Amino acid sequence: MKDNQPIPYSILQMCDKILEGDYGSFAQIIGIVVFVFIFNFAVRALLLNLKGRFQKHNKIWALSLVTALNVPLSFFVWYVAAICASDTLIFSLFEVHFSNMHLLISVGSVLAFGWFLLRWNTQVVHNMMEMSKNHQISLTPSKLDLISKMATVSVIFITLFLLMDVTGRNMHTLIAFGGIGGLALAFASQQVISNFFGGLMVYITQPFSIGEWVNLPERQIEGHIEEIGWYLTRIRSFDKRPIYVPNSVFTQTIVITPSRMSHERFHHTIGLRYKDIKAITPIIEGIKQMFINHSSIDRQLPIEVFFKSFGASALDIEISAYLSMNANERSYSIKQELLLKIADIVEDAGAVIATPTNIVELHGGVMMKSPDLASLPVSS
Repeated sequence: MKDNQPIPYSILQMCDKILEGDYGSFAQIIGIVVFVFIFNFAVRALLLNLKGRFQKHNKIWALSLVTALNVPLSFFVWYVAAICASDTLIFSLFEVHFSNMHLLISVGSVLAFGWFLLRWNTQVVHNMMEMSKNHQISLTPSKLDLISKMATVSVIFITLFLLMDVTGRNMHTLIAFGGIGGLALAFASQQVISNFFGGLMVYITQPFSIGEWVNLPERQIEGHIEEIGWYLTRIRSFDKRPIYVPNSVFTQTIVITPSRMSHERFHHTIGLRYKDIKAITPIIEGIKQMFINHSSIDRQLPIEVFFKSFGASALDIEISAYLSMNANERSYSIKQELLLKIADIVEDAGAVIATPTNIVELHGGVMMKSPDLASLPVSS
């Protein structure tokens, strides 16, 4: 054989003849499967390489794209291979080809494209959630969740319109379905629609967001928001029980969001012994001054400390002030500090915080027991 004479059969020519069915249907099916394996391996290696590069350079959108593309692309290739192999097998048995093979491949491509867009949306939102946690972007988890849901709805509509286009349907079909079946569907799914729009109103009005503390007093529900879904919202109660609330409930009941309080009221009543009445004025002045000097007390709001009344067993002093809500401080630790300082002021003034007096009746007489009084004899 001369050097310039072409080789009769190269590997590529042989593969082409196998895929064309020149060596029989069985060899053609095996060739299709082997080709899909090789193609998926090559594409997967390429996508992993791109993923590593994009992750290294922190390219969020490109990273999300290659991550989302792998599975739908593999699905579409296997789907086309299965149709081709099935057509080959059916033709070898019955000598009949699929009459609508083009339509099946078109529908599969649209579904794979819609699946890819949904996965891309999920990956983008996941990456942006991580950036939000690291304070790299200013979007809150609730806003990202809303963006994700709106993008999901858009992808579903795009996929439906593409399916209508490849199957030869037009908008009149959709309008006819909406006019005839839409009314019956609306009655059958009234609660579903109500909860869907309830969730939509939660996103628009934003009475709360993911992670916030909410209270529904009419339903006796209180806890932290974990997830705002299409139909339900998951609340984690303080004893760590998950509570699933239909979204329509939030449009029909009062919702309190304590985590959005600008201030928390410090409100207490302390009682002094009756024999400490002369110490009331310096105690009141001392507590007022302590509140004025405390960094957690908002001095723009009223600070009220006054002698309230002669109680049944004590002289009552009313105390009211407002704590500025600071994310870096715990309100209960501040309240504890204030209460201990009040106790020190009372002690420094030589007074004692009164304790309740016990009155016990024996044999028709009365005996009083108190930390400050000795026992009195029982009267006949």
